[in-house]
Amino acid sequence: MNSYNKEPDFLRLKREEALGLVRAVYIFSGSEDFLMDEAIQAVRRLMECKNGTVDVTRIDGKVYSLSHVLDLAETVSLFSASRLIVVSDAPYFAKNADDKDALDRLSAYHTRGDSSSCIVICAHDLLKTNKTAKALMAAGALYFYEPLKAAALYAWVRERIAAAGKTADRPTLDLLLERIGRDLRRLDGELEKLFTYLGSKKEIDENSVLLATSRSIQGDIFALTDAAVLGRTPKALFLLKDLLSAGEPPLRILAMLVRQFRMLGQTRELLENGCQAADLSAQLGIHPYAAEKLAGQAAYATDAMLCRAVELLLQTDLDIKRGKIDQVLALETLLVALGEKSA
Repeated sequence: MNSYNKEPDFLRLKREEALGLVRAVYIFSGSEDFLMDEAIQAVRRLMECKNGTVDVTRIDGKVYSLSHVLDLAETVSLFSASRLIVVSDAPYFAKNADDKDALDRLSAYHTRGDSSSCIVICAHDLLKTNKTAKALMAAGALYFYEPLKAAALYAWVRERIAAAGKTADRPTLDLLLERIGRDLRRLDGELEKLFTYLGSKKEIDENSVLLATSRSIQGDIFALTDAAVLGRTPKALFLLKDLLSAGEPPLRILAMLVRQFRMLGQTRELLENGCQAADLSAQLGIHPYAAEKLAGQAAYATDAMLCRAVELLLQTDLDIKRGKIDQVLALETLLVALGEKSA
């Protein structure tokens, strides 16, 4: 239980995998499907190490009851020494779940712990006060996979890089996340491209990131906003040119800058009113990593600068729509003005 409180569950499961710990029941809950998919593969590897071949059965929880799943788990597999049953979209722990007998059976199945079958239940809708859910949580069988906050996201990327036998310093990791974004499935694919590009070379540097990975518009907008807030006009102009060269329409760049600065103002207001940085994600309805980036930007942005920035952004939008200025020139002029006000 203590380890559950101290570390993200994706790391906890990796540690348990290294120890060879196999549970009879796993409950995976949360919205980060990529981490759940990885966790299922980890459980499968554990079972293969322990029992050899594994018969994997996938079940739709909306179609089959928990009783059916347990009946299947208690049936000897004809094809291998062990069976892994993966249940997707399970409603068994939802508020309106009423199959108490099946839930009691699940608790008993978990405590038995000597079965050749293993049940993995993916339940997005999980009521933590459910008696069985509480018992499984206390036993460490409940794993939550939510979007990773900044510290956990960096840990996830570092683990991937180390597993590939590579190294990267913090500025390179910053660039990697700014460029690719924080979608884990996309990050995984881009990291594989990067590793292939590097070959036997161990160190990942900023140049290899730029050459081997594909950019994320949201990541570039974060970097552009960072440069504008910090008064780094040359970098802001370079990033703008880079975005335009990649085919991003000027009006789209402007619209995303307007949105980013508005959210930056909201972030500053929330923090000044006592909102904790950890709660920003829920308050703003955005990814935890994005919320932490905004909190970092808010530390440098003054109220006067933000008010001026919004005025400049809206005026630039009007000037472009009225045909008073070329779109690219308007964006360049805007970034120079933002830099002057941020200095």
